[in-house]
Amino acid sequence: METDKFSSADSAAEIRIGAPERNWPQRSWRSRGYDVAERLVGGAWFLLLAIVLAHVLMDTIRTIDVDDPGAIDWPKLVSRACVLLFYATLSWLIFIRPRPIQRKRGIFPTVLAFVSTYVVWLLPLLPPAQPNPPLQTVSASLLLVGSLAMIYVIVHLGRSFSIVPQARKLVTSGPYAVVRHPLYLAEEIAILGAALQYAWWASVPFLVVHTTLQIRRMYYEEDLLRSSFPDYADYARHRSRVIPGVW
Repeated sequence: METDKFSSADSAAEIRIGAPERNWPQRSWRSRGYDVAERLVGGAWFLLLAIVLAHVLMDTIRTIDVDDPGAIDWPKLVSRACVLLFYATLSWLIFIRPRPIQRKRGIFPTVLAFVSTYVVWLLPLLPPAQPNPPLQTVSASLLLVGSLAMIYVIVHLGRSFSIVPQARKLVTSGPYAVVRHPLYLAEEIAILGAALQYAWWASVPFLVVHTTLQIRRMYYEEDLLRSSFPDYADYARHRSRVIPGVW
């Protein structure tokens, strides 16, 4: 998800349940060149975002009044630190990941993936909520829990991470042994934390729209994984999509 901006795609990873080998067609030099360009541009983009956020975070830290810790905007500070780590992790994984064995065809799945990823950048445009210390504490807690969970899932997903629907390997262990889309779950927790910093009448419709986009994105990824890995159907039958035992 994620990406404050969260996002990433939740394309599952690592074949550990015996999917048979496939003789994938040889790729042309043009296709290989596209894969390299995609890797370099994607990795450089998230690295740039990490550098920008690092600069913003340092400016924020320099303005902190150590004599008045109660005046520190903890939700914003926590959010920026977590997103910085998230972007840096994404950059590294994109640089080192292998070529996908299959992609979701059509322009709409790709557009949807990028829209749902970057629409969260519109959050700062929403009207801020009235100062409420208990609500700020809840916001910071959700941001911290969601962002750390996103980083954990991303690290476990490893080189199979992608924003657009792509199949590399099928991951069924770790957080993927609990639900099929743990990254989206973690992302929505973090975004909920960020949304609590804004007026409810604006943040609630935003959350509804974003969640709807993410659900459509899950279906696209599941279709791709089901067509790429014969064992995915059996895996999906025994795992909830997002909320264990509920959905």
